[in-house]
Amino acid sequence: MPLTVQVVTPEREVEVSEGAELVIARGTEGEVGIMPGHAPLLISLGMGPLAIVHAGGRREVLAIDGGFLQVSRDQVIVLAEYAVNPAEVDASDHSARIDDLKRRIAAEAEAEDLKRQLARAELVHDLARV
Repeated sequence: MPLTVQVVTPEREVEVSEGAELVIARGTEGEVGIMPGHAPLLISLGMGPLAIVHAGGRREVLAIDGGFLQVSRDQVIVLAEYAVNPAEVDASDHSARIDDLKRRIAAEAEAEDLKRQLARAELVHDLARV
């Protein structure tokens, strides 16, 4: 009997697939593969792909970050903190978002260095008055 796969986030149901032959997920302890007849299982998910393989080798791949995967009676339920089907994402918008995040991280790193320099200067100033 093939697998039924359901992927849900707090905001929405991201994916429902019937007839899957294999599910590959990245748990916090490593990757796991689930085939029909798999023993009951509950794992914590890390960040990575969730691959759903159907008959004939057709694959669906979702981006997952955090949550849990449960296997019971040929049903795979993923309760994810974050899950996105890349087919739903506009590549140019996503590239712009990545660039923006990189700029913000770089700016924040510089701000941390400046905060440290300020704290040092204040310390020296306070000690000089003693």
